[in-house]
Amino acid sequence: MGWKTRGKVSDDPASPGVGEVKNNPSSTAPGTAGGVGGYAQAEWGPAKPRICWGMEVKDSQRLKCGEEVSDPRIVNEVAKLISEFIRRVERYRSVLLSDEITPFSYAISALSDWLKVVVVEVDTVIMELKAVEHEVGKNMLKLAEEAREKWFKIYRSELEELIEKLRKGEAVIIITGDPFNESRSFIAHLYTRYLAIEIERIAKSPDNITIEISLSDLGGIDVVMPKLFSDNILEAMRYGLLLTDGSIVKGYPAMNTNQLWQVIAWILVWSGIVHIYINGININNNISIKWHLRAISHRDKIKNKDEVVKLVLKLNNDEFLIFLLFALLGDGHFDIKNKMIKLDIGVSKYELWVDIIKKIKSYGFKEYDSRNKKTYIIWTYKAIELTRKMLSSSTIKAMIESLSILPDAEKLRRLIALTNIKIKPRGSLSIEIDNIKMSIHVRDEGYIEIRILRKNYEDARAIQERLNSAGYKAKLRKNGKSFEVCIDIDEIKKHPELIAKVCETLRRIHEETINENNAVKAWKVAKAIMRLNCRNPT
Repeated sequence: MGWKTRGKVSDDPASPGVGEVKNNPSSTAPGTAGGVGGYAQAEWGPAKPRICWGMEVKDSQRLKCGEEVSDPRIVNEVAKLISEFIRRVERYRSVLLSDEITPFSYAISALSDWLKVVVVEVDTVIMELKAVEHEVGKNMLKLAEEAREKWFKIYRSELEELIEKLRKGEAVIIITGDPFNESRSFIAHLYTRYLAIEIERIAKSPDNITIEISLSDLGGIDVVMPKLFSDNILEAMRYGLLLTDGSIVKGYPAMNTNQLWQVIAWILVWSGIVHIYINGININNNISIKWHLRAISHRDKIKNKDEVVKLVLKLNNDEFLIFLLFALLGDGHFDIKNKMIKLDIGVSKYELWVDIIKKIKSYGFKEYDSRNKKTYIIWTYKAIELTRKMLSSSTIKAMIESLSILPDAEKLRRLIALTNIKIKPRGSLSIEIDNIKMSIHVRDEGYIEIRILRKNYEDARAIQERLNSAGYKAKLRKNGKSFEVCIDIDEIKKHPELIAKVCETLRRIHEETINENNAVKAWKVAKAIMRLNCRNPT
């Protein structure tokens, strides 16, 4: 007996062509005995596979065997990776080893349905844009269909043979990285004639294992793109993509992605020749195609990302908003429920982004730190106003709306939904006292305060003194890193003109909350109205 996995591997089928996992990949599969780090514990039988350290080969992306591995501790770490690989193949058997479904079936179905959608446009520019989008989609569909055919002819049988060799202990496993240092990655490499598989334990995240299968002998397509936007708009778009999901490979702007909408978006912004091909699949939270894109006509026009940052900082305000939009499409998140936009910058990227971040903060983004990244968030009406400004170009908006129809474009659908949220005009919860705009805060039980916040103590102190001089007893207190000047309900009651202003605002807020069916907030505001004994307007 060669390789075996302790316990029963789940045979719960994945969704056709999608293979969505319902439980976390770091957890043990249903019915599988738990192993070290949450993965199924594997055992070596009498026949053990050959394990060796990888050596680079000139002019080849594949490694060759170097020193043989005999240390049982390393062998055990390798066993965990191989066990997880076999577990996922079994998990996605209905996609990977089926006679009907392949990893490319989902993309073929999604692109086919998307290409059937016909939208009549009056604007000739938008008509041209959508025609080009569809031409790109047709090329992607052709590549996916070719990959499907080769999967049935070549790749599937090689995968089956490899799994059998692993179980019999006949496979060769090449390893790289550090098996014992969890702050570094550790990778098991498996090769067949047309498959190159990497099973990687992610650095600083030992419970996270990613699996990529690269496919040889798949041809690509050169797409010739017309210039759909002005030069300054195109440059802003490109910079946003390059500084997030993009890269510069041998002088070419390039990107790897598993999202259909992002493939099309990338191609649309690089005029000239763009090369596109499928270079493999990922087997992680789901099964996804790896698309590789390269802007052939733009070789050596941008040397590195440091140069991109310098160009971004030269953009005017309108262009910077477009850059920010495409950066958010890469590393951002749009939250409808909380009316929020979030941008994540990895710690490794922060130094590169530091000057850009200063400008991003000027739009109202707040910074939050975590161990491996910095997060920038903008909330409520500021977030909604920002999305509307970023989509103020009818052509860019049409592009986003068209791509949002693709089933994997949830991010685009959330972006569009955020722009459509009804917001109250700025200042609707505010009143003006001696030309100072202050916010009304209603607490539980109807307790009211009028507040204004300042980061600088001297500024807050000056506002307090100005209110005191106007006859209002204002308090100054610390609020986190800022300073807050407030007028409480007892002070409000001493000034009839102030009561009238607050009551008018509260009545409007109460009416709005009733219209929004927000019963909890409406009741709080109603209690505040009673506390102030607000009279109905005459």
